[in-house]
Amino acid sequence: MRRPVTYIRLFSDDAGESHLEMATMTVAPEQFAPPAPPLDVSPTTRATEWRLLRFAPDWVGGWHCSPCRQWIFVMAGAATVRVSDGSQCDLKAGSICLLEDTRGKGHLTTIIGGDEVLLVAVHLPDDEPAVWPC
Repeated sequence: MRRPVTYIRLFSDDAGESHLEMATMTVAPEQFAPPAPPLDVSPTTRATEWRLLRFAPDWVGGWHCSPCRQWIFVMAGAATVRVSDGSQCDLKAGSICLLEDTRGKGHLTTIIGGDEVLLVAVHLPDDEPAVWPC
């Protein structure tokens, strides 16, 4: 049975305003690592590289665009992300976010909660969709 996984998408419109939206990708049972039982797996997507990022407990990023299209997976800590349309969201351990605001006004990231944040950033090629059609 196919099941949705929710993530947050940051993107810029044609006027350069940045926005947040909730989006979903679909995972489905697959025999991923036999002889282990099947588990829910997403379609494969190409990536160009990945990085581990650690933010200090008081880090504030200032307004900036994402340096490239990338997935971020929050491993520990919490941050607030604000976009130019006035929307904001909190990211915490377990959050998944697709950053596609590579131009325009960008976003403002503020670490919250008094702890450092650890995340994995997976860079995507510019010419490939981040999520394959389901």
